[in-house]
Amino acid sequence: MEKKEILPVHQYTKILVPASSYNMQDDKRLLIPFTNGDNIGFANKEGEIVVKPQFTMYYNDCYDESDYIKVAVDDLYGFPRCGGRVATYKRPLYGLINYKGETIFEPSFYCLIPAIGNKKLYTVQNKHLVYAVLNIDGTEVVPYGKYSWIDGFDNGLARVKIGNVTNGEKDNECKWGLIDENGKEILPMEYDNIWTFYGKKRVTTRIIKGNVSQDIVLSEILGMGKVQENDNHSNNYDTNGYGTNYGEYAGSYAQDVEGYSDDVIDDAFDGDPNAYWNID
Repeated sequence: MEKKEILPVHQYTKILVPASSYNMQDDKRLLIPFTNGDNIGFANKEGEIVVKPQFTMYYNDCYDESDYIKVAVDDLYGFPRCGGRVATYKRPLYGLINYKGETIFEPSFYCLIPAIGNKKLYTVQNKHLVYAVLNIDGTEVVPYGKYSWIDGFDNGLARVKIGNVTNGEKDNECKWGLIDENGKEILPMEYDNIWTFYGKKRVTTRIIKGNVSQDIVLSEILGMGKVQENDNHSNNYDTNGYGTNYGEYAGSYAQDVEGYSDDVIDDAFDGDPNAYWNID
């Protein structure tokens, strides 16, 4: 008899209990998620439905009035195949609600990345696959289309890219830079690569230009606004956590079967979420 694999409960697991067995008054969250069939809604501590069940997934919890909840609905689409058949797929569209259950962003984004340390700033990608940076009031900090790709903000900085990568090959105009939370370019768009640091709890990153590779301290570059280039390979880059981060790509073949970490998958796709939908 084949031995059944037993997977442990981990930090990304949600425990479901019936409402009759749950004291909502003791819950510290301002909005309490619940399920009805396949959909997710939100209730308050009195058990009153604040947001009707309409979402397929939610991320983050609301403990404070300054917190926002990222929600998702399924977007179904298809492509014609030979013989008149249509291959159908689905991917999530992300939106945002506040502690009152009010809609801040309609679920219309393929990508909705919160800034770490700034609850009012989001990197977004719309249905046209165009990136922008938005304030919580919808104003554009970085307008749609200025960059071909924008990462989330961490340490007050975000990686940005112009040009594209096709089948793993960069075009000659593919360059990287760094911007601050006001959209100002802190590093100009002239680097061949900038290593990922969003959500990695790193204080440094590596920038590459031609044959020159340099490690920079993020807080210092934010204050300096420029980098003194050298050809030394510094040991400042914190690699202790590399290869130990899991969960961002849970459910994908690359992570669940092959066992690749979030870091490895990020680097394999050059930090470009445009390719993640085809990760398997």
